[in-house]
Amino acid sequence: MGSRLSERTAMDLILYYGREGLIHHVYDVAQNMLQQMGEHPVFRFWSGVSLAMQGSHTEAIREYSAAEIQGRREVQIAAILAHVHALKKQRQIDQGAIDELETKLMMEERSALPGAWLQIAAFQMILGDNLKARESAQKCVTDTPDEYINALALLGWINLTSNRSAFVEKSISNFDKAADPTQGGVEGHVDALLGKVAFLDLKKNYSTALHMLNELVASIPKGTEISNVIHIERAKILIKKSHNAMKRELWDQAHESTQRILSKDPTNVQALMITNLYLCVVEERSQSVSANGVRELYKALEATEPRTHQLYAYCSRTLTRLSMSPNLLAATQMLINRACELDPKNAEYISEKGYQLCLAGEWAKALDTYRQALHVDDGCIGALHGIIRTQLMLGKLDEAEQQLEFLNQMQISERPAELSYLVAVMKWRKHRDQDASIQALDEAVEIHYKSCSGVPSYEFYESFNPQLLLAIIREYLQHCPTEPVSATDPPSSVAAKARKPLELLCKHVRGSLEAQLLLARVDFIQNDLEKSQHRINACIVADPTFAEAHLLAGQIAFYQENYIQAQQALEQASSEFEVRDWPQYNLLKARVANAMMKYEDAMKPLEHALALTKQVPHTKKYRPLNIQDHVAIYLELAQVHLRLKNLSAAEATIQEALAHYRGTPEEGRVVIAQAMLHCRKDVERGLAMLRSVTTTSPYFLKAKAHMANIYLNVRNNKRAFAKCYEELVEAFPTVGSYMFLGEAYMSIQEPEKAIEAYEKARAMDPNDAEMASRIGRAFITTHDYAKAIQYYKNAVKTEPNKLALRHDLASLYWKLGSYEEAEKELKNSLQKKEKNASGGEKLQSIMDDVKTTLLLAKVYKSAGDHRKASESLVQAKVNQQSVLKKVLGEGHEMVQAQKQIGANICAELGDYYTRQKKADDAVKHYNEALRHDETYARPMLALAKLYRDKGDLDGCEHQANALLRVDPTNEEASMMLADLMFRKNKYDDATYHFQQLLEKKPGNYEALTLFIQLLRRAGRLLEAPRFFTAAEQHSRGRPDPGLAYAKGLYHRHTNDPREALKFFHKARTPKDNPWAEKAVCHMIEIYLNPDSGNQWDDVPEGEEQPQHMEQNIGWAKQLLADVHDRDKRRLLEGYVKIAKRKKEDLDAAIQIFTDIMTGGGDQQNNAEASTDNLNPASNWSADKINVPCIVGMATAYQLLKATPKARNQLKRVSKAQYDQDEAEDFERAWLLLSDIHIEGGKYDLAQDLLRKCLNANKSCCRAWELMGVIYEKEHSYRDAADCYENAWRLVSEKDPGIGYKLAFNHLKAKRYVSAIDITQKVLVAHPNYPKIRKDILDKARASLRP
Repeated sequence: MGSRLSERTAMDLILYYGREGLIHHVYDVAQNMLQQMGEHPVFRFWSGVSLAMQGSHTEAIREYSAAEIQGRREVQIAAILAHVHALKKQRQIDQGAIDELETKLMMEERSALPGAWLQIAAFQMILGDNLKARESAQKCVTDTPDEYINALALLGWINLTSNRSAFVEKSISNFDKAADPTQGGVEGHVDALLGKVAFLDLKKNYSTALHMLNELVASIPKGTEISNVIHIERAKILIKKSHNAMKRELWDQAHESTQRILSKDPTNVQALMITNLYLCVVEERSQSVSANGVRELYKALEATEPRTHQLYAYCSRTLTRLSMSPNLLAATQMLINRACELDPKNAEYISEKGYQLCLAGEWAKALDTYRQALHVDDGCIGALHGIIRTQLMLGKLDEAEQQLEFLNQMQISERPAELSYLVAVMKWRKHRDQDASIQALDEAVEIHYKSCSGVPSYEFYESFNPQLLLAIIREYLQHCPTEPVSATDPPSSVAAKARKPLELLCKHVRGSLEAQLLLARVDFIQNDLEKSQHRINACIVADPTFAEAHLLAGQIAFYQENYIQAQQALEQASSEFEVRDWPQYNLLKARVANAMMKYEDAMKPLEHALALTKQVPHTKKYRPLNIQDHVAIYLELAQVHLRLKNLSAAEATIQEALAHYRGTPEEGRVVIAQAMLHCRKDVERGLAMLRSVTTTSPYFLKAKAHMANIYLNVRNNKRAFAKCYEELVEAFPTVGSYMFLGEAYMSIQEPEKAIEAYEKARAMDPNDAEMASRIGRAFITTHDYAKAIQYYKNAVKTEPNKLALRHDLASLYWKLGSYEEAEKELKNSLQKKEKNASGGEKLQSIMDDVKTTLLLAKVYKSAGDHRKASESLVQAKVNQQSVLKKVLGEGHEMVQAQKQIGANICAELGDYYTRQKKADDAVKHYNEALRHDETYARPMLALAKLYRDKGDLDGCEHQANALLRVDPTNEEASMMLADLMFRKNKYDDATYHFQQLLEKKPGNYEALTLFIQLLRRAGRLLEAPRFFTAAEQHSRGRPDPGLAYAKGLYHRHTNDPREALKFFHKARTPKDNPWAEKAVCHMIEIYLNPDSGNQWDDVPEGEEQPQHMEQNIGWAKQLLADVHDRDKRRLLEGYVKIAKRKKEDLDAAIQIFTDIMTGGGDQQNNAEASTDNLNPASNWSADKINVPCIVGMATAYQLLKATPKARNQLKRVSKAQYDQDEAEDFERAWLLLSDIHIEGGKYDLAQDLLRKCLNANKSCCRAWELMGVIYEKEHSYRDAADCYENAWRLVSEKDPGIGYKLAFNHLKAKRYVSAIDITQKVLVAHPNYPKIRKDILDKARASLRP
């Protein structure tokens, strides 16, 4: 504990920790008191209680015996009682010893003192036996205060935690007396006051409870040198304060209180438990942070409660039910596994372990685990439920049904929600009984609502069980449409049923991305694509790896006909490989390909999807296939067969679907598809099939719609077309049917009949202003504008408060060019609005004003009165600000919608001021638009253009970056940023933007090639492979020379010449492709310098040119014939001659370089620069030095031992302006000159050049190597080793020469282990590398030996 405790304080802590389940803390307090006071029976007894509750019954019995022997009456009886309890918990029960102790207990109880009953009551309360504890406590509540325990406070806690409301009501009186000295209590007794707080919380009097807690916190002494006991007391109060905030759903306040505790005590288990609850419930992001939090909790439990299995299981159960990610689930499994280790015979723990294995998708293991739980306790209900669930998922439906029938008989009266859910799954999976399944789901939801009432806490979330609720919702969605409901689709009440528990789940667990996803799916089904898109975007921002969210985003994009975006979403979803085996993923992939007329590409995923539907999936991530999606796979496959002119295959597919779904509600859908197929060759037969869809089918309306289209578009029979909808009205005389009839008449240019149908619909629903607008638009269609205007006037006169009618009339005037009439009508609508409305009516009135003034601004703008247009916009802005103030307390979606309107108004004003050349006012309004909606692309792009035009490049960059964060597909912003970055020579930033571009267009190989160069210079070359993967997917496995060239470039720069040559060779085919010549140039360079070493290094005296180099030179000479550019070829010829290293060849090389530099117009007329800077002449002019040729000449001079000449040439380059188009040649020049300076002992000059080189190319391993050489020569071996370490990493640990230098300098720096490690790596790759074993390895090992 760190400070001395009184007996009373120690007992208060023991009882507090016992109530909170912190059993090992009880042991710590007891042991602390035994060390402080010597042998003491009371604390020896509580040490035993703690050991027993942690499962150490033998050790506990020894403690109880020691407490009994000491003979103190106030603890002796409790010790005997606990001794009996421990004996009964042992594996081998000694009944004789138990009988003897129980006899002794009966005798001792007759003469028990009040203090003894207190200890007994406390022991029974900690065990959870409140009834007996209350009986014992009542025997000892006297006016004489106990030495150890506040009897009134103890009785209060016993009453409060009982299940009887009468006892709970008495607890407040107990607590009041316990803190009142005049009634036998202790003034300011913290446990009693915390009891009052708990009572107030139970009564939901949170404000009074919070006031008491704040007073308690204020009463605690402050300062840096307060005792550990004070810290504990403060932590107890702050924990209760955190619980109070949590129950009021003020999660931020709860989190703040726990952070105050953790700042002093990072292993406080209670604070970590609440923190983890906060992270799981509130944080709307990827749950990696939550997983880390659970791991911290596990560490804290290991440190402070290492054997309290109850606490491990308690935390695991709740956090598992909030777990929405594999990482978090893995962390909670650590907790339950530890609980099972500590108490291996606990069936509930084993069952919970099985449940978590189910959530992880390990169904077979889960089944074995549940069976193990039943072996321990054959009445474990959780294990029985789990076995049924796993059998259902493993496709063992008959076995599962037998188990379910048995369980139903056992639990007829008190059926839990999970059992009803299992019944629903069985009814659907085996019997395809949709109605029975939905009924069971309704029952599950109803039972669940009743069983999980309460306020946020660990217990609440365990019973609320979001995992079960999500499973129920997903089962509901099995019976919903999977596509947005259209006018001819059957209505679905099931989506509304799914929405209700979803909204409850999102309310209580607002950080659940899966719940947000499912709510977005319901929005999608109900055809609210905008709301669905908003929710799904939030999910993806929170967790960019959320595959299912990307899949829904792809569906939304598909239905919005944005097929490129749908493809991108599919690619994002497929990054999780398991998703690729979802039928839903393959169906959407095929639909996108079909829509883009890539029919062959659509065929394979559909066949794969159909095959998957016939398998039993065993993975957690798998989502059961909705019946409508299953039908859609058949129908989509048939359509693709038709597109590929394979009519027989299409008919066979439809027949298979019909056989599969005959007698189900989906039969009508298949019949319609079959009818449309037959219409291709026998229209009458197709129509007969459509007539066979009866009025009882949910697809009757759709069948009529198809019949009507056939009559209109195939037979050109307008009368029969209208007749279909007339029959629909006869069968279903509803508002919707009359609207369809009216639209049908409109489509065949019979607006008079359409108006008649609309009038009948309006008569059935007279409050529908949209119907009146349809009638008006029907008149407009007849081009009888005078009659349309008169209708609108009459409608407005009849219903003057219908703003939509007034707006339609004003819009008609506006479109007809009657601007004055439009203005008059809109001003009248402003004057006639309700001035004195209150509450919601007044808010609606202001919102109507905004719509009216915006339309008025459009009228003024069309009339050319820009001043009045701007005034109207300003007025709309003022009104919208009032709206925003009034909707702050409304729902999030309404607030966002009104903010969007405000952003649009400000953007319109910004556009107006831009046209007026008032840049400052425009900037002001665009920024105001962004304050309303920081993701609004329109003002971002406008601001970027304004800043660019003003010359404010930083401002332009800021806005373009912001826009790309919001809309990564915005090409205009990407181009703008690329331009800015290249202007500023910001390669890292340019790299980022290329990365964004490649994620959108992975097949842009020119961008990919340049991107690799930029990654190399930024020192991030290892990031390139994932873009190759994306490019390969884009190319669909077809060989592409551009991709091969990019891969070759990557392997060359990562010091893998063999792979580089392989890919460059592929890039040469066909020879006329744009990458062929560039690939050949690289191949020549690799053959001439395979190790990317210093070409100016001479062959050591007495040695000959390696034989492989002679072969390489021969191959390089052969490849020169494929270089068609004259100057490129001549430059490479010069380097071929340098590679021979003979004097006559070196002289010839110098002559070649000289000829190139003094050449004529051929060099300057070559306007096309090589992407890889291999064409020196193309960028060379009279006022600019030719860097590639100078480097070649200097290399030749150096090999000729003419170092001064080489140095003089290279100095010209070092003084020249750096040009990124010749970056490689500048780098070679700086390296050669620095090497010359090193040989001359001019280390400072060499280091300056090497730093310049590394600034330009962070991946330049030779620069690091030469830096290491300098430090080595200066005997600074540690610095040298660091430099060689960088070089070693950049060559992917493949260059034995660098490895040797690194190991040698580690040896010199006395880093023997590192020296041995590097040496072994070199020897693994190069077993015969000379001298390294003797010079370094043996010496390093010898130095390590003592």
